[in-house]
Amino acid sequence: MPEPYRIVGLQVIVVAAVAVLMWLLGAAQEGAAQAGSAVLGGLTVVLPNAYFALGAVRRAIPDGDAERLTEARRLLGRGIGKWALTALLLVAVFRFVPVEPLGFFGALTAALLAQAVGPLVTGRM
Repeated sequence: MPEPYRIVGLQVIVVAAVAVLMWLLGAAQEGAAQAGSAVLGGLTVVLPNAYFALGAVRRAIPDGDAERLTEARRLLGRGIGKWALTALLLVAVFRFVPVEPLGFFGALTAALLAQAVGPLVTGRM
């Protein structure tokens, strides 16, 4: 499995673990709200990363210099799209959904950390 897919998979596992932890540690009503917020926080990172991973893995490395430059531009465009999608998801969540800050930012941070350390972890899998 390509490395970007493994990193997204790791992020999904980490977000699910944070959501379950929030659900177990909270009281009945509060735990469900924290877990839901954790899922939303994780999705704001995981969905854009999955979009980027799909585009990064789809294409083989081109042979010619012109093709490499074109592919580098596409990759840069996907990176910009990833950040724009992240910002759009954050705005949408904060605009339309009441979230619990601990769950939301806990899962968001955990997903970002999984992205950062993912290559170290998934390289050993």
